[in-house]
Amino acid sequence: MKTSNQLLLLGMLSALPVTVPVADAARPDTSKWECKSCPVEQGWSGSVDVGAGNVSDKSAAFGEYNGLFRNGGFLVGDGAMQFRGPDAYYWNIYASDLGLDTRKLNAEGGRQGRYKLLLGYEQFAHRISDTSMTPFLGVGGASLTLPPGFPGATTAAMPLAASLQRMEINQDRKRSMIGASWMPANNWEYSFNYRHETRDATKRIAGSFFVYAARLIEPVEYHTDQMDIAASYTGGRLQAKLAYSVARFRNDNDALTWQNPFAVPAAPGALSGQLALAPDNQFHQVLASAGYQFSERTRVSADIAWGRMTQNQAFPASTLNAGLAVPALPASSLDGRADTLDANLKLTSALTQRLRLSAIFVHNERDNQTPRNSYPSVSTDMFLGIPRTNLPYSFTDDKLKLSADYRLTARTKLAAGYDQDRRKRTLQEVGTTDEDTVWGKISTRFTDKVDMTLKLAHGERKGSNYEPVPGGVRPPENPLLRKYYMANRDRDSAGLRIDFAATDAINVGFGAESSKDDYSDSAIGLTSGRDRSLNADVTWIVTEQTSLHLFANREEIKSTQRGSQAFSIPDWTGENKDTIDTVGIGVKHAAIKDKLDIGADYMVSRAKRDIKVETGAANPAFPTVSASVDSLKLYADYRLKDNVSLVGSYWYEDFDSSNWMLEGVAAGTIPNVLTFGEQTPRYRVNVVRFAVRYRF
Repeated sequence: MKTSNQLLLLGMLSALPVTVPVADAARPDTSKWECKSCPVEQGWSGSVDVGAGNVSDKSAAFGEYNGLFRNGGFLVGDGAMQFRGPDAYYWNIYASDLGLDTRKLNAEGGRQGRYKLLLGYEQFAHRISDTSMTPFLGVGGASLTLPPGFPGATTAAMPLAASLQRMEINQDRKRSMIGASWMPANNWEYSFNYRHETRDATKRIAGSFFVYAARLIEPVEYHTDQMDIAASYTGGRLQAKLAYSVARFRNDNDALTWQNPFAVPAAPGALSGQLALAPDNQFHQVLASAGYQFSERTRVSADIAWGRMTQNQAFPASTLNAGLAVPALPASSLDGRADTLDANLKLTSALTQRLRLSAIFVHNERDNQTPRNSYPSVSTDMFLGIPRTNLPYSFTDDKLKLSADYRLTARTKLAAGYDQDRRKRTLQEVGTTDEDTVWGKISTRFTDKVDMTLKLAHGERKGSNYEPVPGGVRPPENPLLRKYYMANRDRDSAGLRIDFAATDAINVGFGAESSKDDYSDSAIGLTSGRDRSLNADVTWIVTEQTSLHLFANREEIKSTQRGSQAFSIPDWTGENKDTIDTVGIGVKHAAIKDKLDIGADYMVSRAKRDIKVETGAANPAFPTVSASVDSLKLYADYRLKDNVSLVGSYWYEDFDSSNWMLEGVAAGTIPNVLTFGEQTPRYRVNVVRFAVRYRF
């Protein structure tokens, strides 16, 4: 056998068009050698879209994340370009939505195998509401004042008709990035990355004076700087990395102050309130990781990261009410510090060609070393409360995941696994919880046309004794309460997926998933949860020029909880049920071969929420909360030349919703609560885009 292999190798070598080298032989002339199967384009290539678009109506709900919240025209600017030069020099440039507030521009270049440069700019726009009203002046700043005519005994006594002004609740983020990596020698790489992000936004918040409350706008002027430095090694079997990261967060506003819009005779000094805002803080982390390939079938990898979070911003004043004699604080600042440890270990091995095993261990730890102090408390800037103690909460979380894949036959594959999650907490109601989950999956091909995958899982979470945190640290809790994320729970889930090739041109898919949670040991709190979904899809290649796809999905989410108005045994039960139905169809068609491509997508979605509360008495049912959306998208690509096309699209979307919690509730509807008067969103928007696409 050994001899035949040697003869075969010699025969293969003798067939190669090479010359046996000798000491004095000159090197062969390779200047005319050419790889015809792998050509590399030199210079610039890519495509650029330049054009214009128009949005018919202004809507924060429609443009919540896509940047199309303004009505009127906008610039269409997109592109993807690459440069390939001699000696492995290259550039990749990507741009999208340059005419919107969701624009991105990223570039990467350098010399392959030597160094790399990264530049980037990204902008994100989140529009939350454009129907909010407020009488406060100075929205967006750290001090909210009121116009003449305030305060009033109730909202009816306030001059809201003359003072309410519309405002927008939104969030804008801008992120700049720069980075570089250097490969000075084989197997080694050094990298540096820096990112600066600013967040300019307004957020909903509320302030109160005893039983009187007002919705307020919190200013958001955040700045975050993050720097990462790393050294990496990649060898034949070993890969390793050592990195350091630091992130610093800064808030331009320490606190929000606002004038009390209510006249409270019982507390003449409660004229202004104050809320502390997110404090400045920083985070440092050192990361080490490694991976080793023991053989073609076995690999182990591990990483460990040590981190430290700190926060030491000075406390604001306990109250602005000069009539309250508040005792001195035990410290001028929190002096907050929490150390983190995160570690992962993963082992995978293909014991045979049919059997593959995997084991993963994850350890997460937070050691909160913040000093624990007793602080004097102020209740809504009107009364002195009992002292409150801060809780430097710590935890450790250990997760173990074991799994095995076995190829039973050429058509059938089995998989099974066991997951364990053990969490230990300090200063919480439950000290330790253990969650164990077993699961199994089978994937099989019944015939050349039918594939099926079935997965089943069962999990149980058990905790140590539930002991409410003593009073004085937190407000007292009902001893029967069980918080859902620490309560004992049984969870069963199942999923089925079937794909069927009805013909060479038609493929049909069907899926079903179900999950059920049972909190049988919880007398008060969440007692059960259920999530079910059905989905189906069809793809049909009608002709060489036309393809069609359809899909439908239905999901039901249901939960039940019990409570006690009397701070005793359960005396009411609440049930939430959400139902979402979605249907869609799409078509692509080559109207003129190699000249004109057109397409369309239409989607309909209906959602509703029913809330039912039973107290033993005859209670009227809550109205149904509902939402519906109809969306139609048309697009076309017409090639004027081989490298020039006209591209266009049309998007129509109709959204309607009904929510009894908002409808009919104006800013002054509730006598002792000044609200924003937000209404449920409704819109009907048309978006048109036209652009010239140039390929080069």
